[in-house]
Parts: sequence; structure tokens; C-alpha cells
Amino acid sequence: MGPFSRLRVMKNKQDRYQQFDEFVIPITEKAICYALEEKGLHYPQDFIVHEKISNVAFNKGKKHDVDLVLKSHNGDKLYVEIKGQMTYLEVNKLRYLLGLRRHFYLLQLTEIDWMEPYDKSRHGSKFQKSKKDFEDQIEELVRFVNGEITGKEMTERSIQRLDDYIECRSHDLERWSKD
Repeated sequence: MGPFSRLRVMKNKQDRYQQFDEFVIPITEKAICYALEEKGLHYPQDFIVHEKISNVAFNKGKKHDVDLVLKSHNGDKLYVEIKGQMTYLEVNKLRYLLGLRRHFYLLQLTEIDWMEPYDKSRHGSKFQKSKKDFEDQIEELVRFVNGEITGKEMTERSIQRLDDYIECRSHDLERWSKD
């Protein structure tokens, strides 16, 4: 059992946050770290929680706290942004981060059509699709750490998925405005 399976709920904090070492992390990040551990990755050798990056235009202090950082066996580093609901502000921020000269990956947890363009065989309930998307994205992260996928390829996948998502939502907006 890895360290993320033993997190304690903090008193005086909302239930969605838990303590790990010096960090208070959302339960979603805990679940992702636990899933990575179940796949054989180790904290802190293969991944770390929260790392600040500099020169980010959308924050006053020019720093951004990345949710997760993975290290591949071939030396690549991948910054992972964990996302739930995708507001237009989040979409803009993510598009900006993907344009930086770093390898970023967007791990999307709530949009059931996030992976659709890549796997048309997904059928079933919203829960089943979300679970499959989660499992597939965790598998991609594991393949990155094992050196099977490069940081550049992971970033390109995220850019394509975000662009497809933006296009899909734009079509939804056009359709809704006609009704």
C-alpha cells in the first residue's frame, strides 16, 4: 500500500482536501496518485505532487502550481494538469499552458466526450465512459513513465483533445443559439 492510500482527512478543511507530507491535496489528486501506485509507479521516484513553474502570464506572481509531475525512465518530465469541469477560463488557461515550452498533459475527469474522438467504441452509461476514460488516461501516464510515449507525444495528444473539445463546445453553442 502506497503513501497516497494512507492520507488523512484534515480537520478544519473541506472534506475534498487531504494532507500529504507538507501538501494539502484534493481527493481527486489522491485518487490519481493511488491509481498510479496501483500500476506500479512509486512516489517520489516516478511522480511528485505540486511543483511551481515560473513565467506564467495568467497569475499575478507569474508562478503556477502544477498538480502532478511525472518523470519518465528516459529522462523526460511531464507536467500534469488534473481537471474537472471545463469552464471557458479553464480552457483558456489550459491552452496557454500547452503552448509553453514544457511537456504538459491534461488529465480530464468529468467530460465524457474527452476521449471520444480516439475511441468510437465507447458505449454505456456516463459513469462507465468516465471510468474507462480515467483508466485509459492513467495507462497513458504509466506508458509515459515507462518510456513508451514521449513528453512531446503526450503534449500533442492533449492539444488535439483540447482543440477537439473546444470545437465540440463551439458546435454546441451554435446549435443552442439556433433553438
